[in-house]
Amino acid sequence: MSTATRTSKSPRELYSIAKHLGAWNPEEIPVVEDRAHWETLNEGQREQLTKVCALFYEGEVSVSDTLAWFLVAMPDADRRMFLSTQVFEEVKHAEFFEIYFREVCGKVDTAAYLVPEYRGVLVDDLRKRGETMGRAITSGDKKELDRSLTMFAAHYMGIIEGTMAVTGYDFFDDLLAKTGMFPRLHEGLRLIRADEGRHIVHGMDYLREMLAAHPEFAPPVREMFMQQAATIPVRTEFVFTPNAFDLDRERMLQIGYDHIEQRLREAGLN
Repeated sequence: MSTATRTSKSPRELYSIAKHLGAWNPEEIPVVEDRAHWETLNEGQREQLTKVCALFYEGEVSVSDTLAWFLVAMPDADRRMFLSTQVFEEVKHAEFFEIYFREVCGKVDTAAYLVPEYRGVLVDDLRKRGETMGRAITSGDKKELDRSLTMFAAHYMGIIEGTMAVTGYDFFDDLLAKTGMFPRLHEGLRLIRADEGRHIVHGMDYLREMLAAHPEFAPPVREMFMQQAATIPVRTEFVFTPNAFDLDRERMLQIGYDHIEQRLREAGLN
């Protein structure tokens, strides 16, 4: 495997880190302590908090279900080793939100929050990319497999993890700074964020390497990022309706754009 474009940790190094830092247990976080804060919220505040947590949960379930395609299709053994830890961690992230809903927010139909602007990128389109990799594997078409691996990495690690999720973490940071509430939610998010940091480092490193080897893949990857950037206002509006915690909507909007630009730079597309 070429290392000509690598500027970060190797997959084997990330695998080693994950063995030490990714072994936290969602069941050991006493999230029920946040219930007292939940009880103080008004209806609009509950709606906004539930909405963001539901989108995180649905995203975690979706990426857990589809990452197996990427792992199976990946030809490099060290990357497969790291991806095995990522599958484990994504499932744990979904478990954390599942526990949080049960112990703090109560029963929630999380899928009801998957409006089209979120359902496509988080679920339907990602599943299609996984299926495309599957067809490329069975057909033996290496060029198509390389292309589908590249597009999946851009979508999964560049958009979902590297833009949407990290913007969501900033939302929760603002919420904590504003209210000082929900310490156990923030504890879980801190651990999830650390895991996702490894995922993004690995994914963007792989994407950069593939684009260096296949410059012809750069235009569709860039187009994907531009299309997703265009949806940021609509998605932000959804999360901030209502804006019951009176957070800075325009700041969050700009953060989303900033993350898109950062991922483009990391991919060598700036």
